[in-house]
Amino acid sequence: MILKRLGNKQAIANDVIGYFPQHSTYIEPFFGAGGIYFNKPKAKYNLLNDVDSDVFNLFQVIRNQKNELEQAFYAMPIHTDLLKYWKTNKETEPINKALRFLLLSNFTYLGKQDTIRLSIMDCNRGEKERFNKLINETNEKLYKATFGNFDFRIFLSNIGWHERRPNFRKRTFIYADPPYLNTTSTYSDNGWNEKDLTELFEKLIECDCNFALSEFENDIILEMVKKYNLNIITVGEKRNLKNMRIEILITNYENAPTLF
Repeated sequence: MILKRLGNKQAIANDVIGYFPQHSTYIEPFFGAGGIYFNKPKAKYNLLNDVDSDVFNLFQVIRNQKNELEQAFYAMPIHTDLLKYWKTNKETEPINKALRFLLLSNFTYLGKQDTIRLSIMDCNRGEKERFNKLINETNEKLYKATFGNFDFRIFLSNIGWHERRPNFRKRTFIYADPPYLNTTSTYSDNGWNEKDLTELFEKLIECDCNFALSEFENDIILEMVKKYNLNIITVGEKRNLKNMRIEILITNYENAPTLF
């Protein structure tokens, strides 16, 4: 996975994917770092989306300007002066914008953009050595995938459902990994909130195909599961200094033939 971001599903990808039903069309409205997509078998058709313009730009550049990005990445100096500059200055040119995003996400401690990440191993050299392999794998996985840059409401509303094709919706699967409830996000000044989550459930139900949604177990989620008669799968537990949170997968299907 070429992009490192807090909250990505890389560590539990196989656990989550194991509950996915068989499908020929895969839809993901909150792509992020692509922790699920880059670890699952590629579907015949793939519709991907993220409202974050940095995410969208990075993967568009990898798909359409891979060689130019690779050359620019190798030439990019990894030092605190560049970090300080890019913390306060944005880029509009696609390749420079992608480089800025990679530096802030991959080369800073915990992705917090405060200081360059250091270790006993030469992490910067290691990052550059693995970049060639990752950019080729990412480019190949994104080949023929459609990638949007919309709010999820617009993205899901604008999908062409091909009603003339028999069983199209039955062969379609949506995986939603939104910002978890009451966390910061690009959706509003207050972060991802209950209104956003409610409208996401409404949109997913409206699509009338199999879907799964990742969240931490909480009272609001449990109310929505009950309201829409959905299913809960416990994926795992995450513990921090304050509490232990249960990672769950909410689905509108059960006992479906899975990918594995």
